Amino acid sequence: MSGPEYNVPEIIPIYLVHRPSNDIPYATLEEELIGDFVKYSVKDGKEINLLRRDSEAGQKCCAFQHWVYHNTEGNLLVTDMQGVGMRLTDVGIATCKKGYKGFKGNCATSFIDQFKALHQCNTYCEILGLKSLQPKAKKPAPKPKPQPSAAPKKKIFGPTVKGKS
Repeated sequence: MSGPEYNVPEIIPIYLVHRPSNDIPYATLEEELIGDFVKYSVKDGKEINLLRRDSEAGQKCCAFQHWVYHNTEGNLLVTDMQGVGMRLTDVGIATCKKGYKGFKGNCATSFIDQFKALHQCNTYCEILGLKSLQPKAKKPAPKPKPQPSAAPKKKIFGPTVKGKS
């Protein structure tokens, strides 16, 4: 008996092809993706894309980014996740330090700071037990309530000044 199937993002492989008789002896080749191509994560943090934010694939990609960020203590981020449905291609990697644990990032380190500032957790982040990257807003300190004093205060009335006519 098999378990339930889970629809998870898949990064399709890219193949390196050697073409010795060509002026450019090496090329990459990948499966053609048919359908609506969507960028689920972007490099500059400025693009607004409802398909990315509201789709299952988009939410899972964002949760995966958060998981990688969390498990590398903020030193590595999978970026530029794009594709058709759950089939992804041409992803990037941003590293906090050059050569972090053998990874040579191909994206600017600023993407990590942008991700931390802009990421909004979703259901899949919660399922993975990930905590929000946003600092908790501090509640304003409650105003102190006036304390009743033991002795009643006396009202002091000063002299009344009448205006000149």
